[in-house]
Amino acid sequence: MVVLEDTRQQEGKHKNIENYFSKAGIPVERCCLYVGDYAIANDQSRAVDTKQDVLEIAKDIMSSDHERFARECKRAQDAGIKLLVLIEETLPDGGLVNWKSPKDARGRALSTIKGESLRRAMMTMTVKYGVRFRFCDARQTGRIIAEYLAEGVLP
Repeated sequence: MVVLEDTRQQEGKHKNIENYFSKAGIPVERCCLYVGDYAIANDQSRAVDTKQDVLEIAKDIMSSDHERFARECKRAQDAGIKLLVLIEETLPDGGLVNWKSPKDARGRALSTIKGESLRRAMMTMTVKYGVRFRFCDARQTGRIIAEYLAEGVLP
């Protein structure tokens, strides 16, 4: 299996993923992907889009970036690509409903978005475009990407 990494993905930004692929002996080639950040060279029917944390996915779904993100999800759907959005953040007990925005140095929330609102918006994106969302510890990201791309199931 050769994993393709999108050239719009900043090189060196995801050392955890690079390290996993390297240790697992999975070759990675950079190219411009139709959707997502990762796909398999000989079968691009599945793709993975990575998000650093809940704040990033919240921005993509609930702010001015919504139209761009929705277009990408629609492109994947129209092309028959099963898109997984992998968010590198472990959720609190109770899941996204209990998520609270991190705070800045002054104690102000970095986002006004509520976890429950984001959860509903993600469910809408799943129903409308077939995109799947998964949260994970950043130490698991590389393994989850490799297994999803190779097998099409979420570990």
